[in-house]
Amino acid sequence: MYALGQALQPDELVQVAFDSLRERICILDRFGAIVLTNQGWNQFARENGASPARCGTGVNYLRVCQTATGPFSERALEAAMGIESVLRGASSQFTLDYPCPSASRKAWFRLTARPLHRPNTGAVVSHSDITSHAVLAEQLRATRAHYGALLENPADVVTILTAAGVVRYQSPASADVLGLRSEDLAGHPLFEFVHPDDLEALRKLLRACLQWPQRKHFCEYRFRNRDGSWRLLQGVARKLLSSREGGIILNSRDITHQKLAEQSLLAKQDALARDRQDLEALAAWLLREREEERRRVASELNGNLHQRLASMSLQAAHLPCGQAGAGQIQALQACVASLGRDLRQISGGLYPAMLDHFGLAVALREYCAEFTRREGIAVGYVHRGISTRLPWRSACALYRIAEEALAHAARHACAKRAWVTLSRTAKGIKLAIRDDGAGLDPAAVDAGSDLGILAMRERLRAVNGSLSIRVRPGAGTEVVALAPLFAPGDQPCAAVAGHVVVNPLGQH
Repeated sequence: MYALGQALQPDELVQVAFDSLRERICILDRFGAIVLTNQGWNQFARENGASPARCGTGVNYLRVCQTATGPFSERALEAAMGIESVLRGASSQFTLDYPCPSASRKAWFRLTARPLHRPNTGAVVSHSDITSHAVLAEQLRATRAHYGALLENPADVVTILTAAGVVRYQSPASADVLGLRSEDLAGHPLFEFVHPDDLEALRKLLRACLQWPQRKHFCEYRFRNRDGSWRLLQGVARKLLSSREGGIILNSRDITHQKLAEQSLLAKQDALARDRQDLEALAAWLLREREEERRRVASELNGNLHQRLASMSLQAAHLPCGQAGAGQIQALQACVASLGRDLRQISGGLYPAMLDHFGLAVALREYCAEFTRREGIAVGYVHRGISTRLPWRSACALYRIAEEALAHAARHACAKRAWVTLSRTAKGIKLAIRDDGAGLDPAAVDAGSDLGILAMRERLRAVNGSLSIRVRPGAGTEVVALAPLFAPGDQPCAAVAGHVVVNPLGQH
């Protein structure tokens, strides 16, 4: 360190300036021997473990490079040949970029050799750290390769257009996607290759790009292939803000097969929807026909067979007989009476005659009472505002749903009590059945895998009704059915007026 203000000799001043340079510099004589090094050269040698015997003053630098071994020996030999050409006067300058990795980082350096001002007297060799430049260059090469691959990717086509729609650039991918080479499109208006019905949509796209340059704009258009067929393209366009010439960049993707697949899928979905409608109509017809048949059979049992049994009972009562035959006649009358009861029970199971004669409210009341006697489960029944004739199909569907819900409460839910409420709302007739049992399986309700639930849904769908089930695991189930008050082409059942409460729970 020189004191401030101390006068420096010319040689010392040169050495100070030489050492202040950031590059690693050495001066070679005309034979390649090192005659002078700066501080940067010496410090770099120490940091990399090089001994003065290999890179210090008096060492022949050419021989060191020529005898180098290891992964970078070829670069060292190339450096020796370039420096030698400068020493011989064959080259005015030699430059070589080479890697020099260390344990801590990957570094790149640039070796530069220039002759001294006096010819054939030596050369100046400098090593400059160009790591940041090399990293940027590598990133630039990778970016160019990446975007080059994107431009050549056959999935997308890049087109640069003038504001008037003339093609200035077409990516190579057009050959695979469109069947047209880049040179077939460049310089031509894009409108020449677009379907006439899509020209206005494409013009609107270009106008939108110029009017709103910050936004992306989308459209679909048909493009004529080399063979004359039309390819459906999905385009995304935007104004080029970075280009001096301006213009519009259009990225297009072939969606022909995608659209065909979508159309096929939509057709299959429509077919499935029609099949479902047909199945629902068939299910409704089967339910209706079954109820009609049960109603007819029950009517036959209640009508003809009951009358015949009553006639047989009367004839048996008037038969002349002695004392010995009186017991046989009485036994015959008892048998006829038992057979009549069995027929009434069978006909009632097939179809409740009360539903036709007295309406849904009374039929449900009688069924709830019978269910309590048969199953031992107390049922509270209430009906409100049922003061009009109900459509027969709606009444029958609600009656069957009550049967199914109460049967579930007895068979599966182990319920002790149940509540049945029939009421009139603005949307129709509402039937609610609630129990205090174990409750339905929520998964079965959501999946619709329970056959009883499926039957209830189908019955209500047949009359344009709706069903909802509220499950409280361990605390019971509530089934709520809603049926329309009027159904076209249906027959009304008997009317029951007023507000009636039948056997409410807690008031036995």
